Amino acid sequence: MPVPPLPLAGLRVVESTRRVQGPLAGHVLGMLGAEVIRIEPPGGDPMRWLAPLAGDTSARFTALNAGKRVVEADLTTARGRETVRALAAEADAFVHNWAPGKAARLGLDACDLLSDRPALVYAWASGFGDTLGGRPPLGTDYLAQVHSGLAAAVRPADEPPAPSLMTLTDVLGGLVCAQGVLAALAHRTRTGRGGRVDSSLVSAAALIPRPAHRAHWTALDRPVRTADGHLYLGPKARAHPEAVHRLLGRAEGSALTTDEWTHRLVEAGLTATPVHTDLAALADDPAFKAAVAPPDPLIGHARPHAPWEFA
Repeated sequence: MPVPPLPLAGLRVVESTRRVQGPLAGHVLGMLGAEVIRIEPPGGDPMRWLAPLAGDTSARFTALNAGKRVVEADLTTARGRETVRALAAEADAFVHNWAPGKAARLGLDACDLLSDRPALVYAWASGFGDTLGGRPPLGTDYLAQVHSGLAAAVRPADEPPAPSLMTLTDVLGGLVCAQGVLAALAHRTRTGRGGRVDSSLVSAAALIPRPAHRAHWTALDRPVRTADGHLYLGPKARAHPEAVHRLLGRAEGSALTTDEWTHRLVEAGLTATPVHTDLAALADDPAFKAAVAPPDPLIGHARPHAPWEFA
C-alpha cells in the first residue's frame, strides 16, 4: 500500500532555538512531516561541537537537529533580523526559546511577526515564563526542577532533594511546546488565524504528578551491584524482596557476576536487566538494535524510528 503523507507535510516551521527544549519541539514537528528551517548565528550553533562527538558534530546536537535546513543570521544586526522576518512571513509556525524580553528588544515578538503574517503560529518556549515575576533566574532544566518541586518529588525519601541528571523538564518542555504548536495549527484550520503559544520548563514540570509524600524507595529499586557491574531487577523481583534475599543467602550481591545473578534469578522465575555503563556497548545489545540503527547513507546518521503510524 502507498505510504500516506505525514500529518504536517507541506507545512513549514522556522525555529531560532538552542540547547534542548526548543530544538526538541522543532524535531518533533519535523518527525510529523513539517519542513523545519533552523536559524543559527554566523559560524553555526556552538552546541554543534559539544562532546560527545559523532564524527565532527555533537551527538546530542545531531539527535535534536538532524534533517533541519540551516540559515545563518546575526540577530544583532538589522539584516539578520530582516532574515528572520522574511522566513517567518512564509512559515506556518515560528518557535524560539530566547530569554525573556529578547524578542521585544529585537522587534521579533508575536505582535511584530503576526502583523506580517496573521496565520502564523508563534511559539515561545521559556524557562519560567512569567510565573516568578520580575527578573526570573536563568531558565535551565535543573533550576526548573528545583523551583517546581520536582527535584524533591523524584528522589527517594531517604535521600536529600536533588534534580534528576536526566533533563526531565527540558524533554517534557519540548514536547509540551510541540503540542502547543499542534493545538494552535488545529485551531487555525477552523479560524484561518494563527496566534501565540507560550510554554515553559516550570509549566511542563507541573504536569508530573506529585505523591502525597516523597516516594519511599527500597534498596532493590536501585541497580544492584554485582562483581562486574550492576543489575536492575524486574518489577516482580522488586515486589518480592524476600525472594531475592533468599537467593542471596549469606553471600553479598557483589560476590557473583552479572551473568551468574541473571541465571539465578531466571531459575527463580524473576527477571533482571544488566545495566550498561559504557554507551559504546549499546550498539551490540539486541535490546537496543532497533533504536541504534545503522547510519542512513543519504543523511549520514542513524534514522530515528517514528513513534507513530498513520493510515
